[in-house]
Amino acid sequence: MSSRKLQYYGSKILRNRSRGIDISSEQEFLHSLLADMLDILRLERGLGLAAPQIGENVRVFILNSEELSLKDHSIFINPEVTTSGPLNKDEEGCLSIPGIFEYLRRPLSAVVTAYDFSGKRFTLELDDYTARAVQHENDHLDGILFVDRLSPIRKRLVKKQLSEIKREYGPDNRIL
Repeated sequence: MSSRKLQYYGSKILRNRSRGIDISSEQEFLHSLLADMLDILRLERGLGLAAPQIGENVRVFILNSEELSLKDHSIFINPEVTTSGPLNKDEEGCLSIPGIFEYLRRPLSAVVTAYDFSGKRFTLELDDYTARAVQHENDHLDGILFVDRLSPIRKRLVKKQLSEIKREYGPDNRIL
């Protein structure tokens, strides 16, 4: 069972820019973090999870490789993401914002360069929903939530639901 807990909308940690991680000197922390992230991602049945979503402001995210057709890489440490292509509108949700699903425009393609757990650098060219997932998780590392990217009208329409999430999950947003 994970010692870390999922953070929900309203938690201050979700709004902080994350720091890079030194893979060689932070192996024990990284091992514990990734184990907790994988447990929570499986438990919540998500497509992806960023470290800030479980209370750690470090530049790490994971993706559900089976759901997103990623063969060799599901762990992204210190990622750098560049996007290209036309904007594509598709639905997004977030484990930290339960019950809200909205259509959002994002670039259709992305290139991500990151490190795996062993410290090996890799680059992937992605498109469609996998590119969207990488962009969504990378936003978390910069303190950006997908609802921040909604139009002003859509933001107003979900405002009540967001307030309910803050109220339901409490002032420090931790489910015990």
